[in-house]
Amino acid sequence: MENNGNGGSNFLTGFLIGGFIGAAVGLLFAPKPGKDVRDNLRDESEELYDKAKDELNRLKQELDNLRQKVSETLEKGKSAFKDDDLVQEERDFEEKIKGEEEEKPQASKGKRTKKEA
Repeated sequence: MENNGNGGSNFLTGFLIGGFIGAAVGLLFAPKPGKDVRDNLRDESEELYDKAKDELNRLKQELDNLRQKVSETLEKGKSAFKDDDLVQEERDFEEKIKGEEEEKPQASKGKRTKKEA
């Protein structure tokens, strides 16, 4: 079975078709007067419409949540690359400072301290 990414759409379509088929079968086998059948059909149609609307809203919310997660993940990825650049700058700065600190003791070796004099 293929998963083409339309699972929610296919589910909603099947849900609606199943609801209409169920309502039609119910009407065919229900021994009721025409007015009662029409009232029941209207009520079931409204109920089915509300369920479909709720399902659609749930799917929209799920999609919005997924979009938000993807957006946050992309931002984290972008900031990770920026952070890598900052980390490299910090390393370069630390190496520069270490190099300067190593130069200072060597420069003072040529000078005589008070204790030596």
